[in-house]
Amino acid sequence: FGGGYGSSSPYPEMNILDMVNITTTGDAVDFGDLTVGRSANGMGGSATRGIFAAGRFPGPGNAQTTIDFVTFSSGGGANNFGDLHYNACTSAGFSDATRGIFSGGYEANTSPYPRTFEMGFITIASTGNSNDFGDCVERGRKDTCFSNKTRGFTVGGNNRIDSPSPNTSHDRIEMTIIQTKGSTVDFGEFGPDNALTGSTNCHGGAASQTRGIIFSGFSSPSAVRNVIEFLTLSTFGNSQDFGDMLTSGGSSGSTATGNNVKGVVKTTSASNGNVLEQVTIATTGNATDFGDLNTGRRLYGSVCDSHGGLG
Repeated sequence: FGGGYGSSSPYPEMNILDMVNITTTGDAVDFGDLTVGRSANGMGGSATRGIFAAGRFPGPGNAQTTIDFVTFSSGGGANNFGDLHYNACTSAGFSDATRGIFSGGYEANTSPYPRTFEMGFITIASTGNSNDFGDCVERGRKDTCFSNKTRGFTVGGNNRIDSPSPNTSHDRIEMTIIQTKGSTVDFGEFGPDNALTGSTNCHGGAASQTRGIIFSGFSSPSAVRNVIEFLTLSTFGNSQDFGDMLTSGGSSGSTATGNNVKGVVKTTSASNGNVLEQVTIATTGNATDFGDLNTGRRLYGSVCDSHGGLG
C-alpha cells in the first residue's frame, strides 16, 4: 500500500509503503518509502515489480507525473521508473504480467482541472516514460480497477469537465484488452439492485480470472458506505451484489488489492484509518477482519505480486 495522507498537514505519511502477506491475515509492516511523497495510484505490476504512478501532494500546483517501481522481494522502498506522459490525477491502473496501463484522470495543476480521455502504458520490466495507449470511453477520474490475464477494467468515476459544472459521477464499467492499443470499450454498469452507484471512491480492486470485486469507498451517503459488488469478467454486463464490509466511516480514501483468491481492502475509516478487511473472491458474503495498516491514512494506491492479471 503506497502513499496517501493522514489527518493533518504536513502529511508525513505521503511517502510511506506498507506491506502485508495476502495469503494470511495480520498487520502490515513497513516496506520503505516512495521516491516522491504523494497520493500515488497503483498501476499494477508483475510477479517481481509493483508500479505506483502519478498522484499529488495537497495544495495547488502539486500534481506529480512520477512513476515508481518497487521490487516485491526486497523491503528497500521504491525506485524511479520514469514519468507518465500526461498529467493525470486520480486515475486507474491495471496490468497483465508485462504491461501496465493508466486510464483517465484530471489535470490537477491547471484550473478548472479539465478531465481527460487519455490512457498510457509502460513495459513493467523496463524503465522509462509511458507511451500513448489510446482513449478511455468516459473522460475523467477513474476509481476501482482490476484485471485478469487478458482484460483490464475500470469501474465508476467522475466525468465533470470543469469546476463550475455539476459533480457528475457515472456508473460506467470499461474493458480494455491489455495487449491491444486503442481497445477500450463500454462493458456495463453498476447493478440496479443495490445502492452502489456512480463514483466508487475506492481505488484499486481485486480479481481472479473470472470475477472482479468492487468495494465501496464512499463517505456519504451512509447507505452506500459498506457495499461490495462483483463483476463477471468473461461476458459483458452489469455488476451484482456480493455483500457488505464490516467497517465504514465518514471519510473517503480507501483502496483495495488482491491475489486470484482473496481481496483485501483498506476501508473508509477516517483520515487516520488503518482497518484492513478481506473477502474470498469466488464466493459471496460479508467481509471479515484482516488486520491493520502499519500507518493509518487516506490511501489511493495498492499493488500485489499475485493479482488476477498474472494469470
